Amino acid sequence: MEKNFLEQLERERARFPVLQNTAYLETAGTGLIPDYVYEGVKKYQDDRYLIGGDSRWGEGKGTLTMIAEAKENLAKMINAFPEDLAFGNNSSQMFNLFVNGIGLKSGDNVVLAEGGWIGTRYAWQLQENYGVELRYVKPIKGVVTPQMLFEKCDSCTKAVSVNYVESTTGFRVDAAEIGAWCRRKGIWFAVDGVQALGILSVDVERDQIDFLVGNDYKWMMHYSGLGYAYIHPKLREHLHHWGAGWMSDVDRFNTSKEHLVLRRDAGAYEQGYPTVSGIFALGMVAEHYLNLGGKRLENYMLDFVEKACEALEKIPGVSVWNKYERKNRSTIVVVLLSKELQVDQEKLDKARVAAHVQDGALYGADRSMRISFHYYNNWEDVKALCQAIQGCRE
Repeated sequence: MEKNFLEQLERERARFPVLQNTAYLETAGTGLIPDYVYEGVKKYQDDRYLIGGDSRWGEGKGTLTMIAEAKENLAKMINAFPEDLAFGNNSSQMFNLFVNGIGLKSGDNVVLAEGGWIGTRYAWQLQENYGVELRYVKPIKGVVTPQMLFEKCDSCTKAVSVNYVESTTGFRVDAAEIGAWCRRKGIWFAVDGVQALGILSVDVERDQIDFLVGNDYKWMMHYSGLGYAYIHPKLREHLHHWGAGWMSDVDRFNTSKEHLVLRRDAGAYEQGYPTVSGIFALGMVAEHYLNLGGKRLENYMLDFVEKACEALEKIPGVSVWNKYERKNRSTIVVVLLSKELQVDQEKLDKARVAAHVQDGALYGADRSMRISFHYYNNWEDVKALCQAIQGCRE
């Protein structure tokens, strides 16, 4: 890996004060806040508190201009157009826009993975009250192949729903193959991208995704309170509206109008004033991600994770549960711990290693840890984790 890129990563790492004294390995749960997000949000809060009125963003930009620029950065991140993006309160809310908007009726079915993230699963399960059948694919050690999903589909299948990366297993689906098949069959392809966006390469054109949701507080490194969705133009022709507000209109802020003229872009699904500080933050985080090179960053991180797994498995009593093919790997690692290691949360906390120890029954072990590596992690964090595990037994 070229020297300039590694230096760029170290500059990014320096933006996170937590890392000065902690090996933070819990981004899959909650990401860290970089200095530019902290300072940008603080300026917004200070301006509202000390000056009043609407805040100015960056070099004096107004709010609507800032929102448009943030959408441009997020769109580049997923190879989409800004007009295909909409903001909302969180990813669960945005996912329900799809679930409730595609016109499901009694007798229709939806195909999804068993045991997937509850946010999307619960959204679908509510539809069972209206006669919609949910067809679950049972993962095999976390693996859900495209063929397993396809075999559950028939002429009544209206959508295939997947998590780009499953949070409990770290398994990354073969999105491009699934998306191509769904497009040929006329089945909507919906993706929860929360555990991938901001660290892995997600491309809505390559993967032929119809609907994609993301959030702000994990890999996108904001506080919380914001979700976003990519809505394919063809899907927007069919997706029912869940309501309207002043943000839904073609002429936002025009309070003299008598009647709504609905926007033609995905902004039509935005209703009222959004979490603007979060939008500003996401735009900046997306810009930093783009500067790191997207696919280049993914390749570096997958190499990094592979080496980290090798280092962990050199410790007697430690094994990595989710050693998938490279195309199905993410930066989430499930580590199994034997009883003899005596690893517990108190000892890890004392060693300043932020990683959650939990019961390992789900993975057939005594104890386990789900650790996750962002681009702000480096080899010192891996060494700290290994030393902490070894120190527990000593």
